[in-house]
Amino acid sequence: MVTADVAAGIIANDPAADLYPQPSVDPATSAHARVVARLDEVQHRVQYLHNVLARMRADLAIAQAQLDPVSSLITLLTAPTAPAGASPPVTASVPFSGALDSPQGRVLALSAAIASGEAELTRSESAAQSLQQQVNDSVRETLSIDTPVPAAATTYGGGKLRRPVPGRVSSPFGNRFDPYYHVWQLHAGMDIAAPAGTPIIAAASGRVTRAGWSGGNGRYTCIDHGQVDGQRLTTCYAHQQAILVQPGQQVSAGQVIGQVGSTGASTGPHLHFEVRLGGRPVDPMPWI
Repeated sequence: MVTADVAAGIIANDPAADLYPQPSVDPATSAHARVVARLDEVQHRVQYLHNVLARMRADLAIAQAQLDPVSSLITLLTAPTAPAGASPPVTASVPFSGALDSPQGRVLALSAAIASGEAELTRSESAAQSLQQQVNDSVRETLSIDTPVPAAATTYGGGKLRRPVPGRVSSPFGNRFDPYYHVWQLHAGMDIAAPAGTPIIAAASGRVTRAGWSGGNGRYTCIDHGQVDGQRLTTCYAHQQAILVQPGQQVSAGQVIGQVGSTGASTGPHLHFEVRLGGRPVDPMPWI
């Protein structure tokens, strides 16, 4: 498992890196699969920008602390701001003719890069929201015409998929400042708060494709539920205290497959629940 100290180095070298093991993905051969793939790319771009901006803001604070009072005033009056609708990359050129290795030069350079990065982050977050809405709309349309999952004795929801445990959603799907690694990371599922030992049920019938330890995911189970809208539908269950199924096993919707725990990169008992299309994570909420 990646440790918090190692995680910082990984993100420093690749701000879009996945710190949690990710299942393999399928080729995006359909229109909907391409939207899902594009959403995954944009979400990782948002993660990248958040981590780069966090690092640049820390560097800016150090450079500002090195300025003398006169230089601070000059820099404040001349620091660039992001124009409305601007679209330069994070590495935009800096409108400063002095030495970039001076404190004033570094402040101006970092201020320009931060303004550029924040503008790009706003655009990328807007694009992610638009793509997420397209995916969710397609899911709802598919669910409205598909045969629902057979009812089971234990159920916590009424969508295509069963809610795997009762409880409130403590952290939704999407980019967040990871509470364990303390860096920005794409949260590939949703967290449901539940006491340790709470039974976890299969969200739908299917075949267990993995059941065992998976780095920061801790004890991790994935179930293949077949094809939906031309894509492989998989649910995954992380941080379990105990796994009660084996790879290759057929399970029924509502069958108990494990127990809630806090294994891997976890700060307390909860279930991290993922829904994946073609191996790529999507928001579980429309499904349950």
